[in-house]
Amino acid sequence: MSISYESPADFGIHDVLKDQRSVLLVYEGDAPQPPSPGSSIDLKLTLPGYQLSGYRTAEGDSTRYDIFVKPDRSGVMPLHLIGTATGASQRKDLAAAVGGFRVCSFKRNHSSQTLTCPRQSVWGKPLAEWVDGLREAAAVSE
Repeated sequence: MSISYESPADFGIHDVLKDQRSVLLVYEGDAPQPPSPGSSIDLKLTLPGYQLSGYRTAEGDSTRYDIFVKPDRSGVMPLHLIGTATGASQRKDLAAAVGGFRVCSFKRNHSSQTLTCPRQSVWGKPLAEWVDGLREAAAVSE
């Protein structure tokens, strides 16, 4: 898989690609698209400082997965992860992409900044299981 990144204005778009097909789109900004009307939270995970909610919606032959990561503190942008899968192969690709999901942050000083990320994905396994259909609605605190 490969990742492209665009920063058109005051937000960022990360696109995870496999064989030139978009597997996962990650919006990083203050105006994430709201969940579809009438949808309910299908997955809920928490970490200190973050709330994650997942929505799974059938769209014809496909299933759309919306994952929202909301920080508890100001100055940190929320994330909206969007993936669509038709069939087991695309679902496996999406599960692999979200399985490595980690919340990273910048450590800044007066002359530079460094991106720091946890060594392992705390949310990766439950997210991958949710996409694979192995995990039903859950509330997990890590």
